[in-house]
Amino acid sequence: MNLFQNIYLKALKRRFYKSFRPIGITKRDNFLISPPHRIKDFFKVLPVLGGIRKLGNVILLLPDTSAPYTKVFRPDYFQIVYWKEIPRVLTKEFESLKEELKKFSFNWLIELNPEANTALPNLIDAEKRITFYNKNVFPFYNILIKGGIEGLINFLQIPLVDPLTIFKFRKPELKPILKELPPVQPRLFFNRTSDKPEKSGEVQWTGSIVYHDKDNTPIEVGLKKLYLCDAYLGPDDELCELARIFKKELILV
Repeated sequence: MNLFQNIYLKALKRRFYKSFRPIGITKRDNFLISPPHRIKDFFKVLPVLGGIRKLGNVILLLPDTSAPYTKVFRPDYFQIVYWKEIPRVLTKEFESLKEELKKFSFNWLIELNPEANTALPNLIDAEKRITFYNKNVFPFYNILIKGGIEGLINFLQIPLVDPLTIFKFRKPELKPILKELPPVQPRLFFNRTSDKPEKSGEVQWTGSIVYHDKDNTPIEVGLKKLYLCDAYLGPDDELCELARIFKKELILV
């Protein structure tokens, strides 16, 4: 954040010093949620995001780098607005986002990143603005939650959902991917970061191995291959988090 943006935000602080009605949620409430920017951390909060969707209408504010991953979500499960750069006041993208969000009337803003973006409350007119406890972000956020994500779950009484129910893999799309995979089962999805495991002695596997080079494979293709495999071998990264969601056997390296 540059000096002018910092001064501008301080000048806007006064408008956020106002009381709000007692906490209450109706099915008509709209939530604008800024999930964690890191894709692995985004996947970790999917049970919470799905739970909030049961409380009202959810619009996610996400970096455009997450778009290849959200393509395999159930259609219309979430409404999503993407950004190219982290929203900052006094920028063209900020004004563009603000214009796009005008079509919604928001009751809640929820910021789930460890360092709350104090520009977000200026994007919309939301009466209740939640983030994790940090006295320096008040009054931009007027509900500060202690205890991390568990504190938020308890505060809003969020009914967690199985994140697997958020994903939708269509059979016609999986069919050509399945043809590329070795026929011998069970299949091990190897998120390759070193030599092949059968050469390095990292693992003994009785079925076939599907080698994945995530730097040179389209993300959506990799997700479908992972979904069609029985186990995961590799680092504890975003693909590993998805393997947990897909309920695969995990072998971490």
